[in-house]
Amino acid sequence: MKELVKKFGTLVKRIVSEKGELSFFGLVLREDASVWDVLVAADWIDDDRRKALEYVAQLLQTNLTTKELLSISGIVLLQNEYFEGFSKIVSETGWEENDIDLYGVSVRKAYIFVASDAEWHVEAVKNQG
Repeated sequence: MKELVKKFGTLVKRIVSEKGELSFFGLVLREDASVWDVLVAADWIDDDRRKALEYVAQLLQTNLTTKELLSISGIVLLQNEYFEGFSKIVSETGWEENDIDLYGVSVRKAYIFVASDAEWHVEAVKNQG
């Protein structure tokens, strides 16, 4: 898993240099799943979702081994508007989260490379109200 996480850190840099900034990028194992989802959000994705999906899929296919690819169930393109107006947290090595609620989904484990503080903002607003 360590090697896969390292590869994803490298892919984040490549995506940013080729396509532009990311609003969210993570490798997520949902509570009810045995394989990982790749979650991605960026304004350039919303411009042409089909091309963005093709780009991310091609990038994964050319940079991951067959075994690593088989550990991924899919690529989920998130709506960038959810992340707009919030500051970003970026980690080249990713940070690990366990047993969390990630944007409304129960997640057993996640490696997050780019995220916004939108989730914390939403929780703070709910707690105030």
